[in-house]
Amino acid sequence: MTTLAEKLAGIIDPARIVTDLERLDELSWDALSEARIDPRHRPSTGLPICAVLPQSTEEVQQLVRFANSQKIAILPYGGGSGLMGGALSIGACLLLDLRSMNRILDIDTASRSARMQAGVVLESLDHGLSEKGFILGHDPWTVPVATVGGAISTNSVGYRAGLYGSMGDQVLGLEAVLPNGEILRTRAVAKSSVGIDLTALLIGGEGCFGIITEATLRIFPVPEERRLHALRFDSFEIGYGAIQAMFRHRLQPALLDFGDSGAKYDGGAVLYLGFEGNRAVVEGEARLALDICRRHGAGELPEQEAERFWRERHSIARRFMQNRRERRQRGRDGVYRDWIHVALPPAQVLPFRAAAITLIRERGVELQESGLWIEPGLFSMPLALADGAPNAQLKLEEAIEALLRLVHSMGGSMEYTHGVGVKLAPLMADEHGYGMEVMRQIKRTLDPNNILNPGKMGL
Repeated sequence: MTTLAEKLAGIIDPARIVTDLERLDELSWDALSEARIDPRHRPSTGLPICAVLPQSTEEVQQLVRFANSQKIAILPYGGGSGLMGGALSIGACLLLDLRSMNRILDIDTASRSARMQAGVVLESLDHGLSEKGFILGHDPWTVPVATVGGAISTNSVGYRAGLYGSMGDQVLGLEAVLPNGEILRTRAVAKSSVGIDLTALLIGGEGCFGIITEATLRIFPVPEERRLHALRFDSFEIGYGAIQAMFRHRLQPALLDFGDSGAKYDGGAVLYLGFEGNRAVVEGEARLALDICRRHGAGELPEQEAERFWRERHSIARRFMQNRRERRQRGRDGVYRDWIHVALPPAQVLPFRAAAITLIRERGVELQESGLWIEPGLFSMPLALADGAPNAQLKLEEAIEALLRLVHSMGGSMEYTHGVGVKLAPLMADEHGYGMEVMRQIKRTLDPNNILNPGKMGL
């Protein structure tokens, strides 16, 4: 019997077909650990049949057409840094490792845009742009490993999102291969008013509606000035009041990272704040922001603390991506850990935080921190439970679900940066209501054989 790899050899160079079981095992998981999967909703997993490394849109097109004709599932794979299982192999499939599609095709400084293949790593793109005096506005902690296509597919945010927006906000146009093998190209312009925005269909779609092969992104001049500050408040509530005041004054910090872990600062809350861009604008905004913070009782931490935070903001990425097999299990210290990153109306943040703390304590779960990222409505909580507790993993995930349902009841959204994958799929109907059926109908229309990344996003 002819194997799948042998059939694919007529489409793609056999040297770019992976059948080694150890390598396939490495590719079968992204950065979602088994310890963060709700045991009530654990998907079946398995190795891909094989993996291929296409180098062009045309090769992706041929592979998709073949897979569709044979009803073989396709798993698009980028940097493998996703935390929700969007690139988790949940059964026999053909894995498309897009990292060989790593060319920057054009940098148009006059239009302030760049076009590149989907497998370009964000850090490589930023280096290429810096040679032309530009930067990429998307700056997540995974910059050293995440790819352009993967970041678009989850519509993630990064450290500079307060100024430049999410990854999706930076997309001007896309090229993608649809499940039937047709190529969709959208026009790379800042605005159009000619029907439904098909670019938006692919942003946050996690490869379920089409495989992104090229993107045209906004790029930004290297900032003339950057000001970084670290400030301490006596409590989360006081610091939140200062942040709300900053936004009422329409200040737009590029960096806003606020949390109350208290381990280092005696139970207070610490705000890392950064402004960048035109020197006069930066100086004015930073001056007003500091004045607002001081009026709320903030004390400035040493300048070196802010610089350290900025310098080390990506350092966890490489450590995180090492020893993937080990991280599939619970934490090395025998503690289960998980977190929520939710979007709330700013007026609901403090009420939600208070209710969440009560809920967590009643369930015996440890709250490690509560914090904000980017703007007042984007709220996070890392949680932990020692493995010694009875049914620790289940108890932690039940607490997570209860928190997310509370978010929905308060008008919020259950995730603002990492996407859905398999992790949040069981709650998608609660998030979207009838909108979930709309998404499923779109999926059935575009992908009647359900070949593109099946089992993800609740589709």
